[in-house]
Amino acid sequence: MKARREAAEHFLKNILDMGEMLLSSGAEVKRVEDTLTRMGMASGAQSVHIFVIISSIMATMEFPGRIRVTQIRRIPRSPRYDFRKLEALNRLSREYCAGRQCVREDGRIGETLGEALQEWKRAENMRERYLGSILVTGSFAVFFGGSLVDGLAAAAFAPLICLFQSRFEKFCPNKVTFYSICSFLFGLLICLLSRQTGWFQYDRVIMGDMMLLLPGLSLMNSVRDVLAGNTISGIMRLTESLIWTGALVIGFMGAIWLAA
Repeated sequence: MKARREAAEHFLKNILDMGEMLLSSGAEVKRVEDTLTRMGMASGAQSVHIFVIISSIMATMEFPGRIRVTQIRRIPRSPRYDFRKLEALNRLSREYCAGRQCVREDGRIGETLGEALQEWKRAENMRERYLGSILVTGSFAVFFGGSLVDGLAAAAFAPLICLFQSRFEKFCPNKVTFYSICSFLFGLLICLLSRQTGWFQYDRVIMGDMMLLLPGLSLMNSVRDVLAGNTISGIMRLTESLIWTGALVIGFMGAIWLAA
C-alpha cells in the first residue's frame, strides 16, 4: 500500500510538472485542465479533479484501493509564449493517453513521462528566439514610418533585449518591476545613441523594440478566458497586462524625458 501511494504521489508530481510547463508556454486554462484530467484517467485513476488558474494548479486523484492524493503547485512566473514547446507538450500528452508513453510496472508510475518532461525543461532554442526578435523589431520600426536605417538599428537592439530578459528577469520580484527597468534602460540607451550619432530616429526604433515587450498575446488571452467562463484567470491576466503596459510606457517616457 505504501509503495502504491508513493507511486501515485510521483505520478501526480509529473502531472503538475506537465501543467506548469503548459501554463508557462502559454496554454489556455481550460486546455490545461482538460489535458491533465485525460492523462490522470489514462494512468488508471478512478477520479481526477483539476482546478487551474494562471498562478496555481490544484489536483486530486483517486486510485483503486482508496488511494487518494492531493497536491498544489504554485506558478510564480507569468507565461512566456512558446508555441513550439506547447505543440510538443500536447503531442507528448496525446502519446501518453494513447499508451505509447509506457507506464513502468515496478511501481514508478509515470517514470517515462517524468524523464520526457525533464528533457523539455532543459530545451530552449535561443537562436530561434534571437532571429525572430530581429525580424519583428526591424519590420515594425519600418512599418511605423521609420527608414531602413531605423529598422536595422531596432534589429540591432533586439538580441540585447532578449539577452537581458533571459538573464535578469528571474531576479525581479514581478514583471512590472522588470519591464519598467528594462524599458527605461534600453530607452535611455537608444535615445543617447541617437543623440550622439544622429544615424537613426529614436522614436521609430523605440516603437519597433517595444513590440518585444508588449503583452499583446497575454491581453488577448485574458479576453478569451473571460469569454470562455474562466473569469478569475481572465481578470488576473487582464489586470497584469494593463499594469505591465503602463510600466513600459512609464519606463520609455522617463528615458525620453531624461535624454531630452
